[in-house]
Amino acid sequence: MIPFKHCLAFGLLAVAILAEAQTKHTSVPLGDALTKALAKSNLTGSDARPFHLRIQISEPENSQSPYQGSIEEWWTSKDQWRREVTATGGLHQTIVVSNGCKSEKDEGDYFPFWLRSFVSAAFEPVPEAAEFIKSGATIDQITLPNGDKSVPNVRLQSKIGTGDRATDAFFNISLDSEGRLSFYGSPRYSMEFHDYRSFGKKQVARELSEYPEPGTRLVGKVVALEEEAMATAPGTFTPLGTDDNRFRSRPASSQQLEKFTQAAPPIEWPSVHSGNTHGHLAIHISIDTQGQVREAWPLNSDNAGLEDPARDQVRKWKLKLAVDETGKTIQVDGGLSFIFDTKVENPIPGIAGADIQKQLIGCAYDPTLPSGILPSGTTVKFRISVNERGERTGESFPDLNGFKVLQATGLGRRSCHLKPYLVNGQPSYYYMEFTFSAP
Repeated sequence: MIPFKHCLAFGLLAVAILAEAQTKHTSVPLGDALTKALAKSNLTGSDARPFHLRIQISEPENSQSPYQGSIEEWWTSKDQWRREVTATGGLHQTIVVSNGCKSEKDEGDYFPFWLRSFVSAAFEPVPEAAEFIKSGATIDQITLPNGDKSVPNVRLQSKIGTGDRATDAFFNISLDSEGRLSFYGSPRYSMEFHDYRSFGKKQVARELSEYPEPGTRLVGKVVALEEEAMATAPGTFTPLGTDDNRFRSRPASSQQLEKFTQAAPPIEWPSVHSGNTHGHLAIHISIDTQGQVREAWPLNSDNAGLEDPARDQVRKWKLKLAVDETGKTIQVDGGLSFIFDTKVENPIPGIAGADIQKQLIGCAYDPTLPSGILPSGTTVKFRISVNERGERTGESFPDLNGFKVLQATGLGRRSCHLKPYLVNGQPSYYYMEFTFSAP
């Protein structure tokens, strides 16, 4: 079971209006909204029809990117389907399920974790959906007096790490104006869903987007979605001669990963240019069948400037092999947390107050919140870090109200862009510190 609690939410149906400020709060049970969203879009769920699907994955902004692959599936029922997954570097996985019996052929030495995310998005867009549905959470929305609406979103909180290493982890589910899934985010897998189009009774997202790290955008384009009978060659569902299954992967708990990594070299924390010098940092790592850390992706940190140095060091680790109940080595992945101690050197510029607006495009900063968002007299601060290209590299919230304000004010929307900051005519890494007060 997912160990989370309901922290913040932004959602769908009007239930209350604050008379003084005319700020509207709307709410609906998450279980109802998520059940309907998945029924609308899940290709293999209820009202499924046989299909042939092909997804091409790339990093559009980088033609030399190693993140390139494809997913292709022919599906007639849960008891008869064929899936082929390929990626740069030699990965080729073929799975055939025929009359309910599975066979598999695998080529390559590692199934990339980033590619596994796109497989999940295509066929199980909300893993462990049943746990969310019975969580009792609600999905709510705030409508401001000027008509602006927060993104329909529910935010749930969990933990990564044990003891003093424990730090926050978050699950996010967002729906669009039609009640369809627009974003799912968790420590293990996150994806945006865009460009919905009809396929039979379904509404299927034709573009999947993932941002595994600042500055990296991976896109899965649906290049084919058609009736399965139109694209199935003879022998498509013929069982394979083997059931290789070398790419079996299991999630590992924090306790398990801490045991795997207890003999690993300690992280050497470099000095930072701004922010906290003591705190927590969490990353998600994927380990191959030889014990090598192959991927390390940022989750959250009390100082975003330490994420890349930590990841660079962790990717060099070779760890104890993970084995299943039969003794066969398997891939594992999971969240790992650290406590860092460092110092500030050569501080980077920070922007606050009225100067913030000069760096914003498509959004506005007003330090006085509309009435009704937070209790009167509440003050909230949070920080957004920005690189030389004007790309967000991290957001730091000292408390959960910061996320609520980010959503309600529109500063978290994709339409809110940030300008590069110039120091002596040259673009510089910088941060913006926002302060909001509720009247």
